[in-house]
Amino acid sequence: MLAEHSPGFDPATPWLDCETLPTRESRLFQHFKVRRRSPHTEREHDFTRLLCPDWVNVLAFTAPGQGGELLLVEQFRHGIDASTLEIIGGVCDRGEAPALTARRELLEETGHAAGRWLELGSCMPNPAVQNNRCHFFLALDCAPVAELDLDPSEELRVWAAPWAEAEALLRAGTLDHALVMAAFLRLFLWPGWGELERTLRACG
Repeated sequence: MLAEHSPGFDPATPWLDCETLPTRESRLFQHFKVRRRSPHTEREHDFTRLLCPDWVNVLAFTAPGQGGELLLVEQFRHGIDASTLEIIGGVCDRGEAPALTARRELLEETGHAAGRWLELGSCMPNPAVQNNRCHFFLALDCAPVAELDLDPSEELRVWAAPWAEAEALLRAGTLDHALVMAAFLRLFLWPGWGELERTLRACG
């Protein structure tokens, strides 16, 4: 049971909208400047809101008979002007269910399809300014079925890592995208992780 150690007001009480001004829009974000009034102090403050589509991240492993390897993608990221190593991921198209996005992204980015899918939950990437969620999926028994089908601006290289190597990359901070790390946390909290980990280690 949580014990309260703060002033006795309810943070869940909604703030009152005073004004909402759209400032810019892009493929991934709608940027709004909002002015809201505190329900507790009556003071008004300005905030930034980014309305974003949901995202998915996929932890994809090949079948044990094919090495039980984790599929990773390496690509240049313009936010940091450097390449990163990540798991499969992407943006949900308008009206597209996250589970369908996960299957589509796995096929497009790696040319693989999975024999078994499990949902690992979701998280809020940054609730201070964003309204979306990132959904995590586990794709097992993956096998190549097609060529890569990338967007015109996508350039990536696909890697397959035995679990011991993938774990070392995670511990070393080579895999350090925050949402990728959140996906691994969800994997480690999944009740079936212990059994899957033993299978993956036996493959290595």
